This record gives sequence, structure tokens and C-alpha cells, in this order.
Amino acid sequence: MQTPVSILRIVSHLQSTAVAFCVLFIGLSTPNSQAQEPWTLQRCLDHAFEYNLQIKLAGLGEVRADIGTQSALGAFLPNLNGNVSHGYNFGRTIDPFTNQFVESSRIQSNSFGLSTGVTLFNGFQNHLNLKRAHLAEQSAKANREVVENNVVLTIAGAYLNILFQEEFVRVAEINRTATARQVNRMTQLVNAGAAAEADLYDVAAQLAADEATIVSTANALGLAKLNLVQLLQLPASETATFQVVRPSDSDLERNNLPGSPEAAVAHALSSFPEIRQADLNLEDAGIGLKLARSGSLPRVFASYNYGSGYSGASRSIDGEPILEEFTLGNLMVDGTLYPIIAQQEVYNFVTTPFSDQIERNFNQSVFFSMSIPIFNNFSVKSAREQGQVNVLSANYQLEQTRQTLTANVESAWADARAASQNAVAQEAALTAAEKAFNNAEKRYEAGASTAVDYADARSLLDNARVNTLRAKYDLAFKSRILDFYMGRAMTFR
Repeated sequence: MQTPVSILRIVSHLQSTAVAFCVLFIGLSTPNSQAQEPWTLQRCLDHAFEYNLQIKLAGLGEVRADIGTQSALGAFLPNLNGNVSHGYNFGRTIDPFTNQFVESSRIQSNSFGLSTGVTLFNGFQNHLNLKRAHLAEQSAKANREVVENNVVLTIAGAYLNILFQEEFVRVAEINRTATARQVNRMTQLVNAGAAAEADLYDVAAQLAADEATIVSTANALGLAKLNLVQLLQLPASETATFQVVRPSDSDLERNNLPGSPEAAVAHALSSFPEIRQADLNLEDAGIGLKLARSGSLPRVFASYNYGSGYSGASRSIDGEPILEEFTLGNLMVDGTLYPIIAQQEVYNFVTTPFSDQIERNFNQSVFFSMSIPIFNNFSVKSAREQGQVNVLSANYQLEQTRQTLTANVESAWADARAASQNAVAQEAALTAAEKAFNNAEKRYEAGASTAVDYADARSLLDNARVNTLRAKYDLAFKSRILDFYMGRAMTFR
């Protein structure tokens, strides 16, 4: 059997081990030379808004919407295109500028031109697309706000979890200190022969359990910090030095909950981005239906072309003509043949210079055209029917969004009210447990009760402390969610 002295050594070893662990944990959990300032909730939110990838992706949606608006505006403008060609024809071919057959081993040709066209009427599709693009901009903004709201709730929950775990560590250290005092007292009594060694074994076992609780709560706190560090997209190595600002008890308290959820529901339905986005989707579906109906209207287009060209087959006279004589035949006069002499002008042809052809071959054309839909394989009819289905779907989605948001707000109000009542009840239970434990501790120290009775009272007190902490932070978080639905900033100040 171990002597009280050996038991005391074991207990001392447990205490020193736990102290060393706590010192190591505190050293890892506090900044070296206080280089890193503790994070407030607002700082966490500001950092997330700047670096969170989901928010960045939602921001790109706004950029895409801006580009779409620019494209919709451009549809009202005429296009302008230039064209240049250079080629060779071989053998018998048609001169593109004279439309005559020419024979050559190789003929070079070039063409240059500008063309423009504009839609004069297309069933108001350009106007509808522009309106749709503006709706897309508003929808992208609402989507970004939805993402930001989700990030706010996630960050706030992780922040509160750190505070919650820090309280667990504090409670575990308080319990360890109280148990260590009982171990020292019981050791002295055993050494003096005033208490049985079994009582010392019981409190020593309780101390070992308290040390293990400190280790487990410290680990849970480290994981809670790692979770928030990851949400903030900070390096995991910063977890060891990451600290949050602990609000005061008065900042965490919330006693002025509304008597009903109507105000929060009304505010959420009138201003939350989910509702705006659903409204915009419904309006967009209506525009889509109008676009589908416009497919049965005629379309009018205008185009203008301006150009010139060069052909290697084009010839022009070089210099003055030369008179050449030639014999047409003979004429018999009085039995004598006389040759018939004629003259003709002989021209020297050369390829027309490039610059002369470009200037000579300038041409312009203006065209107007109309396209009248008559039958397009049921595509217009199908588009109209699909547009009607999309409008109905957007209506249902809007109503579903309203119902979901209303249910969420009503649940948040009910959760906050229940958390408030639970917090009051747990505070009363903690007060009673503290009184019971104080009485049990005095009876135990006076020898009027056993270590088992003392451990039971401690267990009840521990449970009451844990439940009170859980109720306090549950109320803090759920009341802030209700504030969030009422348009108030997510803060603990």
C-alpha cells in the first residue's frame, strides 16, 4: 500500500505536469512580446469582408453583371467592320471588276472595304435585354449581400465558441485549484492520523480528473481558435498566438427581447437581400416571357458598304496610239489589181496602276431588309410556353423565400425567448448548486460527510456551471441573430 507521502508525491507530480501543460498552452496561446493585438468581432468581420473567397466570388458576379450591361447597351449601336483581301486567279477567270473573261496564268486581285449595319427593329428585344441587364446588376448585388450575411453569422458563431471554450478552461482551472486544496488538507489529516487513506485516494482521483479536464478543455479551445483562423483564411500557424477580445458580461446580456416576432419579420421581408433577389428573379422571368413573345414580331435591319479593289487583269492605254497600215485586199480596176490600204490606231496596253484602280473602283451600297417569322419549328411557341413556366416558378420561389425567411425569424425569436428563460433558470440552478457545494465542502472538511458526498456536490456544481455558461452564450448568440434579422449590426458592444 502506498503511503500518504508517496500519494502526495504523485499528486504533486500531477499538479506540476498540469501546470507545465498550462504554461505551455498559455505560451502558445498568447502573442510573443504582444506583437499581435486581440481580435474584436468587428475586426474579424472586416477582415472576412476583405479576404473571404466566397465574398470575392460574389463580387465577381457584380463585375459580370456590369459587363452584361455594357453588352446590352452596345446592341443599340451600329457595328463597323473592315475587310481586306489579297489573292491570285489562274487560267480562265472572270475579272471581278469588269465581269469579263480573261485568260492569264496568274491574276492578282485585292479588295478593301468597310461595312456597317444596325438593327432598326427587333421586337424591342434590345430594350428588354438592357432592362434585364440592369436587373442582373441588382441581383448580383443582392447575392453578394446574402453571402456577406452568411459569413457574418458563421464568424459570429465561431467567435462566440472561442469565448465559450475559454470559460470552460477557466472553470476547469477553478475546479482544479479547489480540489488541490482538498488534497493538501486531506494529506495533512492522513499524516496526522485524523483521516483514512481512502479519503485521500478519492480526492487524489478527483484531482487527476480535473487535470484531464483542463487538458481536454484547452484542446477544445485550440480547435475553436483554429476554426475561426481558418474562416478568416489566416495561416494555421497563427492559431497559437490568436486571441479574441472578451466582451464584458453586460455586453453579452440581452434582456430587452421583443414581445413578438412581427417587427423582425416585417423588417426582414422588406429589406433582406434574399427577398430582393427573389423579386428580381420574378421580374427577370417576366422580361424573359416578353422576349419570347417578341420572337413572333418582324425584324428590320439596315446595312451600308463602302469599298474598292484592284485587279491584275485591268488594262489601260499607255501613251499615244500608233497608226499602222495594213492591206484589206485587192481591187481590180481595168484589169489591174490595186491593193486596198487601210490604217488603224494601235494602242499599247499596260496593267492599270494600283492607285488608279483604287480610286476608280470605289463603290457604295445601302440595303434594308426585313425578316418576318412565319414558322420556326415551334421554337417561338416553345419559348413562350417556357417563359410562362419560368414566371410561375419565380412566383413560387418568391413565396417560398418569404415563407422560409418568416419561419427563420419566428424560430430565431422563439429560440431567443427560450434561451432567455433558460438562462434565468440556469442562473437560479447555479446559485442553488453553489450553496449546496459550499455546505457539502464545510461538512466534508468537518468530517461530517464522505468524499463521495463531496464529489457528488462538486459534480452537481460543475454541471450547473457548464449549463449556465452554455445558456449565457446561447442567449448571446440567438439574441444577436434576432438583432440581425431586425437590421441591427452583429456586435457585442
